[in-house]
Amino acid sequence: MTERKLPAIVLGGSNSAGDGAIHDPLLHPGLYEGVALRRMFAFFLDLVLMGLVLFVAFIAAATLWFVSFTLITIPVALGALLFLVLYDVFTIGGPSSATPGMRAFGLKVISWSGGKPDNIQALLMSALFWTLFWLSGGLAAVVVFLNPRWRAAHDFFAGIVVVRSHVPVG
Repeated sequence: MTERKLPAIVLGGSNSAGDGAIHDPLLHPGLYEGVALRRMFAFFLDLVLMGLVLFVAFIAAATLWFVSFTLITIPVALGALLFLVLYDVFTIGGPSSATPGMRAFGLKVISWSGGKPDNIQALLMSALFWTLFWLSGGLAAVVVFLNPRWRAAHDFFAGIVVVRSHVPVG
């Protein structure tokens, strides 16, 4: 009977030997140590940062809301939702592949193939996250504890993995 191996995650995008391939969590556990807890703290930090921006925007919108006799309520709510998604798209799809909260807690997002996630993956990840978060009341986060890579439900659908960013592999 042959041993079944999990697919490799490759940093840098190539798949040849000696190129920095990161295999399953059993071979490189350092990449996944504390990821679930770090993700939680990073999420709360990102919520605070997004909340500050939205609070400033709310002050301006409150004035417009009063002047427009509440007609601006729906566009403002949609704008806030769009901001939440774009915050993730441009930070996860950006050069550091992480939101400010993720960077603060030493995390980064990589695609399943090991490269940097593109903006489409970041959009998919964010849209799925916020949809699942609101539909399940946050219970979708339980999926993180059911797999060795600490992947959330939206990570599976978007084809990404969250790993520690400063762990030597080799």
